[in-house]
Amino acid sequence: MANTAAWNDEFYANFVADAEFAAYEQSVSRSLMKLFPVPMNSGKVVQVPIWGQGSAQQITNEAAASARDTTSTSASITLIEHVYYSQVTDMLRDSAYGDVMSQLAEVSGRAIGESIDSLAFSKFANLTTYSDLGSTSTELTTDLILKGAATLRTAKVTGPYFAVVHPNAAYYMKKTLTQVLPYSGATGIVNPSALGNQVLINGIIGQVGGVTIVESPLVAADTTGGATAYTCAVFAPTALGIAERGGLSMTSLYLPASRATDMSVVANVGAGVLQSAHGVKITVEGTI
Repeated sequence: MANTAAWNDEFYANFVADAEFAAYEQSVSRSLMKLFPVPMNSGKVVQVPIWGQGSAQQITNEAAASARDTTSTSASITLIEHVYYSQVTDMLRDSAYGDVMSQLAEVSGRAIGESIDSLAFSKFANLTTYSDLGSTSTELTTDLILKGAATLRTAKVTGPYFAVVHPNAAYYMKKTLTQVLPYSGATGIVNPSALGNQVLINGIIGQVGGVTIVESPLVAADTTGGATAYTCAVFAPTALGIAERGGLSMTSLYLPASRATDMSVVANVGAGVLQSAHGVKITVEGTI
């Protein structure tokens, strides 16, 4: 019996399932943005129709209504391959204490999940409808989050709203929220707010002004001006989209001369901006 990829794949059915579970558990962006399944054999560039906003007429004299002009555009998302390639020798597989294939499935799945998030969060730089609320020397504050939310509400963007920020940027907000200051002219101290106490107890910010704060180390760095900063954003799910064709796939090939198995795990996923007006970019300092 020949050691072909098609023959070997039958023995790794659980590998794909474990890797896919790990990828979807690891990825944050898939739950924050619009998700578009792409059928097979439909190309690698996905066009998403975007409808503009309309306004209703107010008629008080029983006059006939006039037809409204509706506008629509489209956003394009290009699929790319997220690949985790590894080679497992027979000696390693047979000598390891644990289940090598099961552990490798989890590692490869998490790596692909992180790759998807990294691609999706890099699109924050393309949210250019509004001016950047921060700069490379600006610390992340609750005021910036509130400004972002107010900008979206003014534009009639329906929530929920999310803010994805780098942990180093979130540090500055947490530091401010947990500060205890003395009363003026007194020896007592002012306790942190309820939000500050939550940060001290749980280590997470949670929500600010109806915006859910999500921390991710995969937020893209911005080194403009020589400073270490990160391009974060406040956005609605309709601001960005993720297109994916199927789930994870795996191909394996046994190499007799090397006594090893090549494993290639692939996800076809793309990300892009759907409506720039539904998100606000915030560049903030990230040096601790």
